[in-house]
Amino acid sequence: MARATIKSIAKRTGFSVGTVSNALRGAPSVKRETREEIQTVAAELGYRVNLDGLKLRTNKSYRIGVLVGVSVDAPEEWEGVEFTRILGGISSALQGSRYQLSVFSVSDLNSAMSVLRNIVQEGLVDGVIFSGTRRNDPRIAYLEEQGFPFVTYGMSESDHPHPYVDFDSQMAAHDATSRLIKLGHRRIALVNPPVDLIYAAQREQGYSDALASAGIEIDPKLVFNGPTTALSGQQATQMLMKLSIRPSAIICANEAMTLGALSAAAKAGLQVGRDVVVISTDDLHLSQYFVPPPSTYYLPIGETSRLLGEFMLKSLAGADPSETQKKIRATLIERQPDTPAPEMAQTN
Repeated sequence: MARATIKSIAKRTGFSVGTVSNALRGAPSVKRETREEIQTVAAELGYRVNLDGLKLRTNKSYRIGVLVGVSVDAPEEWEGVEFTRILGGISSALQGSRYQLSVFSVSDLNSAMSVLRNIVQEGLVDGVIFSGTRRNDPRIAYLEEQGFPFVTYGMSESDHPHPYVDFDSQMAAHDATSRLIKLGHRRIALVNPPVDLIYAAQREQGYSDALASAGIEIDPKLVFNGPTTALSGQQATQMLMKLSIRPSAIICANEAMTLGALSAAAKAGLQVGRDVVVISTDDLHLSQYFVPPPSTYYLPIGETSRLLGEFMLKSLAGADPSETQKKIRATLIERQPDTPAPEMAQTN
């Protein structure tokens, strides 16, 4: 049997040689359906690309790097669990292309910078994806200076537009706060990520705007910043419950913090839903199993992670950043009435 070639695949599918070539290298200019059809026929004909030769000719690695944060202070904590889903979504976007994933573990910003310098200088990958963006992120500044392709999970305040996928944190926090105010709450706490993360500032802005619109003065004692872990959520809630006038509602940044808040409330003998309301603005469909299951703002992690991979491929193909930027709105999942107890409404 003769070896399959691009020409034989073109003859079988009816597509042009150029279209077949672009599809086989995963070019985003080819429609997904067309790409999959061509790749299916190529597999049936036994087509195999000489990737080693291709790497030599193109001076590319055909690998995409993903930086994954690993906590060294509390490795047993539930933090960053969503990365398994993110990696799965990115991988699905790369299916049919020649690119494979390389995962790089980083513990903090300094280690991330060290890894990125090594990646760029050694040519370990052709592009990189990372999250946890800062206001003026040195990772972004470095990669822009080097002209190295990247996509971020989160916006930044960079002077230059760059590819990103982001959860509309500000709108989610605003909606959550406004909803609680309409339900009768006046003392609303915010359990937020570390202050250096841009989405922490976005959440606090949405929260503050909603309170201001209702004529409610912001109480700094009701805002807590810390790692997005169950332990952090527990500690924050314990502090909040010790206030002379405790909050009637707590908005947590993610499900891990929400779990910690539920634990703290239970240990304090409080009934969630009666004595205090706890909700999350970053739901991954795990909190439906919490007791009680809180109201949440659902984040479609499959969509966001798939877009990260698609935007990476587009960036590698030279797409303009305006074509690779997306902000995704959260969807409210109302599992509780979330109304304050009468005595809470009177004292607050």
